[in-house]
Amino acid sequence: MRSKLGLTLVALLLCAASASAAIINVPADYAQIHDAVQAAGVGDTVLVAAGTYTDCTHETEGPGSTPACVIMKSDVTLIGAGPDLTIIDAQSAGRGIFVELVSNVRIENLQVRNAFAEVYGAGILLRQVDDTVVMSDLQIRTNTDGGIICINSAHAVMHRIDFILNGAKQGGGLAIEETSNAQCYDSHFDGNYSPSGGALIIRANSNAIIDGCTFVNNYTDAAFGNGGAIAIISASPTISNCDIQNNDTQGYGGGVAYMSGAAGTFSNSVVANNTASYTYGLGAGIHTDGSNPTLEYLQIYNNDASGFWAEGGGINVNYGPTPIIRNCSIVGNQVGDNGLGGGISMQWTYAEPLVIERCIIANNDMAGLYCNTATPTVSCSDVWGNGDDALCGTDGGGNFSLDPQFCVPVGFRDVAPLAIASTSPCMPGNHPGGAGTCGDLLIGADGQGCGTDAGDITPGLARLVGNAPNPFNPKTTIFFVLDEPGIASIRVYDIAGRGVATLPLGELGAGQHQAEWSGLNDGGQAMASGVYFYTLEALGETHSRRMILVK
Repeated sequence: MRSKLGLTLVALLLCAASASAAIINVPADYAQIHDAVQAAGVGDTVLVAAGTYTDCTHETEGPGSTPACVIMKSDVTLIGAGPDLTIIDAQSAGRGIFVELVSNVRIENLQVRNAFAEVYGAGILLRQVDDTVVMSDLQIRTNTDGGIICINSAHAVMHRIDFILNGAKQGGGLAIEETSNAQCYDSHFDGNYSPSGGALIIRANSNAIIDGCTFVNNYTDAAFGNGGAIAIISASPTISNCDIQNNDTQGYGGGVAYMSGAAGTFSNSVVANNTASYTYGLGAGIHTDGSNPTLEYLQIYNNDASGFWAEGGGINVNYGPTPIIRNCSIVGNQVGDNGLGGGISMQWTYAEPLVIERCIIANNDMAGLYCNTATPTVSCSDVWGNGDDALCGTDGGGNFSLDPQFCVPVGFRDVAPLAIASTSPCMPGNHPGGAGTCGDLLIGADGQGCGTDAGDITPGLARLVGNAPNPFNPKTTIFFVLDEPGIASIRVYDIAGRGVATLPLGELGAGQHQAEWSGLNDGGQAMASGVYFYTLEALGETHSRRMILVK
């Protein structure tokens, strides 16, 4: 009886709290967002109408300190009318939103732009907050000294954030540092820059989670910078399901750089078309320097270390500790005229246990594997079609040199990822050494099959090959295959799952087909830059892939 009475009292208290929560409207109730937030009580929501708000006069850390447009309070929700409609413009006068020592905070559906400060400017600055601080559906644009900064144990959670054209001393779009275990999901980084971590820096014992994000056109803006897209320094993040393309460094790691004892896991992602453009550029795809991350199920292709003395078109490894490179497809990467190691270059790692296993290293410029005082153990890998296919280091057994049988020719990597045919020697159970060799496990990153080989599919299935170009502007072509006649359609969705466009294709014959999307919604309006998903519906099947619209 006491237990039931207690539950009843709790329910009554919760109802009372809910009943007391209010909605405060800006500008109807308060002209400025900051004033409305400060007036809000526990559980209140500040609802901000469309418009541009420029009141950036509120000191954040005492008299004379950098001001902010909005200082958040605990237990308050801030919601705009949409990231293109509700705009907090700091006009280079200070920070956009300041979030410190608060909890149970939500910030949604608005844009923060033009924030500036000499130190930790940030569109949004977070310090000493837990994971009840949640931000979603934001656009963080043209801020100086960082788009969003999580520092001093800031464990905020971010969903669907667009980081566009932000610059900083480190981490142009997003910085996660000083034991901040922040999480970032389904977000887009485009055109951000800094000397270290053009789009994102994770440093100083921060075990962040980055999942489902895209990084395009980010760059380091100083010689010997590191991490055109991502720099990881003395931290151990988990990065997965990301697309890292067309980023550049003037130093190390055109896509990703691991520095100074970095670790963690980087998996199930694409690292493609990145460049290390400096004369001594290292690791156009990935660079590790005294770091031991686990790199697995990565598709690393068409990266170019173009400098005259550059090294490591796909991956460059310097010093120990060293990474584990497992189930990666490292294909079609390049180095400059005097460069070394089109696939993987390994130098000065001495006796560190550098492990390369179950990888496809194919069609790379110069040597697929280059070792200089490095002694990697290479096992169960296919090294084929490179400028030089010789193994270096220790042969751990199970290695071979045969055509991996990619579904798409090497020159068309923008059309599809590095899937291999069902007959490939890299598919599970097909090892040329016979049954049981290498545990009959997949070699390389992608074993989905081509969809048209005997044994890959059953009759009547459709196959969605991919789209090209990707990223694209203003239009892209979607390729697919039907194995028998049928009605087909393609639907395009934004990252939140909302329907954007439908491409009805009608009755089609068996064979290869293509459809063009011009970047417009069904109303004829041009869509914003960002990540979109497209779905093929045909022959009772549904298949989806991801694409990036860049403007």
